[in-house]
Amino acid sequence: MNPNLKEISPNLPRRQIIKTALTFVAGLTATSLVSFLIPKSTKPAQAIVVQRPNEFELKGEDTDIQYSILNGVPQLDYRTQNISTHFSGNEIQTLATDIGTLLTVIISKPPNPNLGGNRVKLSLLLPIINLAIGTKEAPVQTEAILTTEKTSGFIRTPLFGQLQSYQTLVLKGTARYR
Repeated sequence: MNPNLKEISPNLPRRQIIKTALTFVAGLTATSLVSFLIPKSTKPAQAIVVQRPNEFELKGEDTDIQYSILNGVPQLDYRTQNISTHFSGNEIQTLATDIGTLLTVIISKPPNPNLGGNRVKLSLLLPIINLAIGTKEAPVQTEAILTTEKTSGFIRTPLFGQLQSYQTLVLKGTARYR
């Protein structure tokens, strides 16, 4: 039997198989159970165990982004011709969505918040990627959005109209498990 596959008794009802699979997943840290096969014949069902990447190296037009989770702490480096900045821990907002994990960081703020100005945020969409046990990397293609938001501050009068504008970045690179 393949060492990446675990036996599941064919006599258990589907609900029990799911409960067993979820119990199996809860005890793992670097791996997750993503699917299991219900037998169509008398062969036993097998669980497929995979691991998720914890490091992403992405490049787009004039943009390099590196994201990693090492020792449980997220790290994000953002580089362009004009900007080179590093974010860590709580500086990175993480939101799990149906279309992947959305990471958001604030690239720049107005120098004087009382006067208002532009705040720029980077939102990076990380797709779900499964790596077979023993496989260390896979290609990835995704997108990021730079949002420029006008802010009024305390001194300025309120702003009207559209306050946010967007620039989409197409990114390609490598997802790795280390």
